[in-house]
Amino acid sequence: MRTLYSVRLEGVATNPAAPVEYLLLILERAEPRMRHALLRRAGVPDEVRAAAVRHPDPHVRRLVAVSGHAPMELRAPLADDPDPIVRRALAAIPEAWEPSKPLPADVLRRLAADPDPGVRDAVVDRDLPGDVRAALAADPDARVRRGALLTWPEPPEEIVDAALEDPDPGVRRAAVSLAAHRRPEVAAPLLAAGDTDAAARVPLAPGQAAALCRDGRSAVRRAVAANPSLPPGLVAALADDPEHEVRLAVSLRPELTEEQRAAIDYRVGPEDRLRPPEWFWKRLDDLELMRRYATSAHIGLRRFAAYSPHLPPDLVVRLAGDEDFVVRLLLSERHPDPPGELLLSIALESHFVTRLGRTAHPNFPRAGLARLAESDDPVARRLALRDPELPARVVERLSRDEEPGVRAEAARDARLPEARLLELLDDPDAAGSAARNPGLPVPAMKRILYDAAII
Repeated sequence: MRTLYSVRLEGVATNPAAPVEYLLLILERAEPRMRHALLRRAGVPDEVRAAAVRHPDPHVRRLVAVSGHAPMELRAPLADDPDPIVRRALAAIPEAWEPSKPLPADVLRRLAADPDPGVRDAVVDRDLPGDVRAALAADPDARVRRGALLTWPEPPEEIVDAALEDPDPGVRRAAVSLAAHRRPEVAAPLLAAGDTDAAARVPLAPGQAAALCRDGRSAVRRAVAANPSLPPGLVAALADDPEHEVRLAVSLRPELTEEQRAAIDYRVGPEDRLRPPEWFWKRLDDLELMRRYATSAHIGLRRFAAYSPHLPPDLVVRLAGDEDFVVRLLLSERHPDPPGELLLSIALESHFVTRLGRTAHPNFPRAGLARLAESDDPVARRLALRDPELPARVVERLSRDEEPGVRAEAARDARLPEARLLELLDDPDAAGSAARNPGLPVPAMKRILYDAAII
């Protein structure tokens, strides 16, 4: 049950100025939710993380194992933890992953040979040596074998061929997807059954393609409409399909000219979700293709182009001004160097819960945001608090805003007068943020721990 006392304590657990001795007390005596808040954040002192590694509760040790913020030197020994939930967390790609500090090769090998199949399944997403992947592809557990195949960028042909004879249908299905380009005949049973994944990706013989295009299920026709091997005549036939979803899939084919696309009766609405075909993800760095997509009149293709992190500056500028909101949103989320004004416009225009997700990006503009302090939009008023030149009196005023989210944002602000900060500890909507404020006096933190029966 969340009480004012517990909300305050959770705030102290995430306060970067909290004394180590208080954090250790929270780790030792607080309820699991407080420990979770403490150990998931960045900047936790190593002394606290080291204590968490020794904690008797495996769920606490798991929080260290899964954290990309924790030093590798503290995480690596957890490969020998007695509880499999800890080892599974360590084996998986960590949250806030730091690629410069991978687990040592010997640790990865131990995890790949762990007696718990969940650990072995979790480690397949890692960058593993070929012999380790080969061992996982022959693992006794079918889930592990399937995961090893699906996460292996280019498995050797002998590994794939062996998997085609696997007793588990899921493993065989994964192997078919990998083998179909050099052995199309292995996918024949899936194609005959109308499997949409195979219909979209497997190289098709003329008879197979024609049969799929005549299939009475629109989902099958939509899948084959995206297949790169579909002959031009059948592409043209599906362009006149009675189902809109099939025609739309045809309109997204890369070989069509703009004139051919314009002749297809399709539409893309602002709420429509379009997923690029599988082959597209391997060509995100194909700048000629990305340029054709980014400059297309087809909204769907421009959305696809916005997925690429490799777009050159001129295409970034072009898509940042696109009339389609989803194009701009995808660009803001996917490109490593999006324009600052794009990030601001997304934060102000979006209706998604992720609208503030990119405000921590270095390109996000801060200067001038004070102008938003008078906005009718509470999110805009929250953004105003990010302006380094916002006067303290305005911060104080926003801490009394009618919107809880604005008050909570102001409660984190270091410019907030101490007296007002202490008042906010009694505001149920802002108390947690006030307790998280690094300007909170240490005696106030101590009182919070006392009220929560931690000391």
